[in-house]
Amino acid sequence: MLLAAAAAAWQVTPLVVVEAGNPVLCGYVYSLDSGLELRVEKGVREGSVFTGVDVSGARRARLTTASFDSDRDLAPVDSAQPGRIRLEGDLQNSDVGGLLFAELGVSGGRLEVHLGAASYPASPGAPVAGPTTLELPGPLPRGVTAMYLNCAGDLIRPD
Repeated sequence: MLLAAAAAAWQVTPLVVVEAGNPVLCGYVYSLDSGLELRVEKGVREGSVFTGVDVSGARRARLTTASFDSDRDLAPVDSAQPGRIRLEGDLQNSDVGGLLFAELGVSGGRLEVHLGAASYPASPGAPVAGPTTLELPGPLPRGVTAMYLNCAGDLIRPD
């Protein structure tokens, strides 16, 4: 019951970024009133498609669905912002790349976060919380998934 209540607390919005009339970034943005934010993205940079997970408000994060595990499928990218975690990978030719967004849209997922001190290792005496697992809601509202699907279809469409 507690996990279901946590899933209901998330606000989920579509992520669509357009440049010169073409989508360059699509995905979902999950946010909590506490300030924790999760962005799950598919984008194009320098002609290559990438999948990204960006978490603000934590010092470590792991996103999982039935098929996807960010610890296995993505690699850390340096973030100059304390309390922000960025993971990216090329999942374009991998089944898990498509399944990630389908599974998030239909059945949700889980976000494991380590809250507390932004720097790691923490300075002596600084509060450091262990992992907290948060359920992500599913199914997502049709308007959220439809905007992602329209964006992603145009994102990878060959011109």
